[in-house]
Amino acid sequence: MEKLINELIQKAGLSPDLAKKASDVVLDYVNKNLPEALKGKGESLLNGNLDVQSILGNKDNGEGGIVNKVKDLF
Repeated sequence: MEKLINELIQKAGLSPDLAKKASDVVLDYVNKNLPEALKGKGESLLNGNLDVQSILGNKDNGEGGIVNKVKDLF
């Protein structure tokens, strides 16, 4: 979240305290609006940890896992 806070300070001209409050609001919003499978992963997403397999808890149950199923759609 430190990167988001720093961007809010630099790009939006917010004070550090206000940037922290804003980042908390963004995190709360993201967490509330994520699909069930991603609940509680908002901070990881906002921190740039976009390893979809670990975020989704990809388990290969012999059917190729969720990521492979999504790949098959394309």
